[in-house]
Amino acid sequence: MKQNSNLERRRFIKRFAFATAYSALLGKTWTDVLASEIRTLSVSSTGTLRLKLDNFPALKNESGSVRLALNPLRADRMPDGQFHPVIINRGPNNTFFALNSRCTHQQCAVDPMDTFTNQMRCPCHGSIFAIDGRRISGQATSALSKYTVNFDGANLLEVQIPSLGYSITGSDVQPAGGGTPRFRLDFRALRKVEYEVLYRESLDKEAAPASFSATADGAADQTTFSSATTANASLFVERKSPAGFYMVAVRVSEI
Repeated sequence: MKQNSNLERRRFIKRFAFATAYSALLGKTWTDVLASEIRTLSVSSTGTLRLKLDNFPALKNESGSVRLALNPLRADRMPDGQFHPVIINRGPNNTFFALNSRCTHQQCAVDPMDTFTNQMRCPCHGSIFAIDGRRISGQATSALSKYTVNFDGANLLEVQIPSLGYSITGSDVQPAGGGTPRFRLDFRALRKVEYEVLYRESLDKEAAPASFSATADGAADQTTFSSATTANASLFVERKSPAGFYMVAVRVSEI
């Protein structure tokens, strides 16, 4: 019996293969729509943001543009954290441009592209950029930084974001006071990035939010987690199944 229990535990732990991200879309709660996934790369800190165009109507058409925030954007147009918003523009013939919105003048976050002019403007000092990030005019000293982007020709867009990748490890925990066993998720939480935990019983099942605790014995009633600094984090979920996928998800919002 003990041998079977250990086998189930190993099976459960080895299923931590990737992390995922979802997105808030135009007022909808972000758990309503599967919008994107971030897969960590085993030998890199780069994360791959996977977007389904069905969930971003603007990107279904030429000259469409979205701006996605990983950190909150302050009133002075600077991110409260290390990540400026990501701007994704669609050009002709299924061409996409993924850009760091940080203006090369004084680092303000550049606005999404105007669909009529195919240009982006910095709201702080008026620098103008082309659809592909090239500087057109203003005090900006150079083009916006580009991210590597790939499109499958149908619905899936992948954008590689440096420093966004993170890995997850898991271990069984028995609360000191007894009760339902818990599973501990350890990962490197980035400053002011908001996370939640999702559970998927099997690969063919949809992921669903799972409540958690920030301590091994606390009430598992939290739904989101954010750290004031970049630091190692541990989240504890009640283990109600012998096998499955738990995923730490990043909240990404369109702004």
